[in-house]
Amino acid sequence: MDTIDQNKFRNPEAKYRANPMVHYNWTEDRPLFMQALKDYGYGGVVTNVNTQNGFCQNPKNIEDFGKLLDELDFHGLSYWIYDENGYPSGYAGGETLKGHPELEAKGFYMVRRVAYEPRTVSFSIDDETDKIVWAAKYPIDTPGMHESFIDTAKMQAVKFSETEVKCELAAKEALFVFCVKPAYEGSHCVHNVCSFARYINIMDPMAVRRFLELCYEPIAAAIPDAFRRAGGVFTDEPSLQIEYVRSYESWPYALAPWTDGLFEEFEAEYGFSLLPQLPYIFEGRPEDAYAVRVKFYRLVGKLIARAFSGQIADWCEARGGIFSGHYMSEELMWTHVKFYGDFLEVLKAASYPGIDVLCCYPEIYNYNTAKYVQMAARKKGTNGMMVELCPFADVETFKKDPIENMTGVVGLLYLGGVRVTHSYFGSDFSGYSPKFAGYRGYMDQKQSIAFNEYVGRLGYMLDGTPNECGTFIYYGIEDIQAKIRPAHTQHSGPEVAATRRCDEIMKAIYEAGHDFYYIDKEDLMDAAASLSGGLALISGNEVKTVIVPPLDVIYEETLEALLQLKDAGVNVVFVDRLPSRSAETGSETAAYTRHFAPCGLDGVLGLLNEGARFVADAGGAMLIKARYTKNGHEMYFVDNNTRNAVFALLDHAEKKAATVYDPTDGSIYPVNMGERIKIASFRGVFVVFE
Repeated sequence: MDTIDQNKFRNPEAKYRANPMVHYNWTEDRPLFMQALKDYGYGGVVTNVNTQNGFCQNPKNIEDFGKLLDELDFHGLSYWIYDENGYPSGYAGGETLKGHPELEAKGFYMVRRVAYEPRTVSFSIDDETDKIVWAAKYPIDTPGMHESFIDTAKMQAVKFSETEVKCELAAKEALFVFCVKPAYEGSHCVHNVCSFARYINIMDPMAVRRFLELCYEPIAAAIPDAFRRAGGVFTDEPSLQIEYVRSYESWPYALAPWTDGLFEEFEAEYGFSLLPQLPYIFEGRPEDAYAVRVKFYRLVGKLIARAFSGQIADWCEARGGIFSGHYMSEELMWTHVKFYGDFLEVLKAASYPGIDVLCCYPEIYNYNTAKYVQMAARKKGTNGMMVELCPFADVETFKKDPIENMTGVVGLLYLGGVRVTHSYFGSDFSGYSPKFAGYRGYMDQKQSIAFNEYVGRLGYMLDGTPNECGTFIYYGIEDIQAKIRPAHTQHSGPEVAATRRCDEIMKAIYEAGHDFYYIDKEDLMDAAASLSGGLALISGNEVKTVIVPPLDVIYEETLEALLQLKDAGVNVVFVDRLPSRSAETGSETAAYTRHFAPCGLDGVLGLLNEGARFVADAGGAMLIKARYTKNGHEMYFVDNNTRNAVFALLDHAEKKAATVYDPTDGSIYPVNMGERIKIASFRGVFVVFE
């Protein structure tokens, strides 16, 4: 059995330390600043081509960037390449869309004209709209005074031009017109710190191809090994622009994602036309609309994965590099649909998953920020994921105790799968040299060294050590996809409520000291298939408990796999209620769910508490922990998620003694089971068993 290198723990290598975000604002004395970075404990930087005077289109900027990379190499500092001039990635300082309006982000909206007696109806586009893409009329069924349903089987296509449509409607008929327009107003394209400029369509391969031509290829042409030498490429929050991000704004258009060829892509993917059922993207009864929406948004995710994350990852990997960065609102499941259609599809297509965290004090940090993206890292088999630390939410509270707050959040992030840290949580370099008088941040040199050593020790101990657990929470994205409907303002519908309840269940489980992985339909199908070998396995972990949060919509394939696991002795727990609708067909699921009974959250926690192998008890204080194997040793990371130091009593079902590795100060000491150890506030320790 290999030993843990205690020297590497005490003095972590540069690759495990944090990298500050140093864009183009380098000082004139770059060598001195690079030495300062090392003296403050940093391992590298995230940087980019000078965004002034033409960005990547200016050969002088590229030449200077090459010199910068050589200087970083000389000083022993690694680098990641930030791929953008402005925000979000794909914008390219506005250059991507210059002369190419066809590459702009688009959405499509629906207009309805109803006749309860015969009449002539017409519609003409306004000056915000590009074109009409489909028009059809449907008979309306009104079985009651308060009901009105269309019959898609009796759809009649209506002749239309790109700008207008006119037709005759019989009594109880409705005309539906679908129009395309730019997706721009009210989006995060507008509500950001960079510009009010419009943005590219990340579903369009040609738009992303132009972004590559503008921002990636000039670097590769002049510095052929730039991407191979880089730690990775950092992309920043590309997304669809169909979601309005301010609750105080309301807009005339409720948009669904659009790219040219969308209807044809749908038919190629699923073998039937979307056109008769287009109204169901916007409205309709659950039994009619849910299955259509699930298919639609799954396709949107695949198109983004193909056009954006997949295309850029292929480009980077062909040059020896990796494509990483982060996406929008990763901590909220409903935004996984609104911003990406299918978030996991987009993540899996990138080389290395990434996140950012704006809520940088533990009381408001959302554990799902890392735990959702951990799915992609697990599926891809990476050593984890990247994080960008951005202490931008509730800054005044954060500033009251910034080092404690950020260190506490870092521990939670590494528990959730982070292994690489980039940071806007900066240092005060003004005391290092008069030349750096304007470089002020949260940490002086001593504090910065301590922070970077803590990050580095976490990185060393957890590198190549995925979380090991038998508890899995089902990621029911199909429930959100089914419920999402285009809206005129920021979302607050049933999909948001469903996300909130899933968050509550996850939080209660995690804060009770039980680690878990999120899993999807494919994971459960793999687990059921693995039963032929004797054990249900997901990514090498034995499946002991599967927890299904309250969903209304679920895949029948998921239920079939859960039944097989239940019959094999796996604990399968549905919290609060059983799902009622099939994601494939919209039909009822009683044939499957009659084999299960719902359970309350208290029952779930009781089940997880039974037979725990390793326990760390601090008298009710919140200790969050995860299990790993490090160099053949059984290891636990125990994190004190409170503002006070605690004395934790340790116990193990089989082992009598362990070694504690404390990343706060690098100390290493033995401990016997039944003894208490001190864990500082918002810090964690590693407990390693021989």
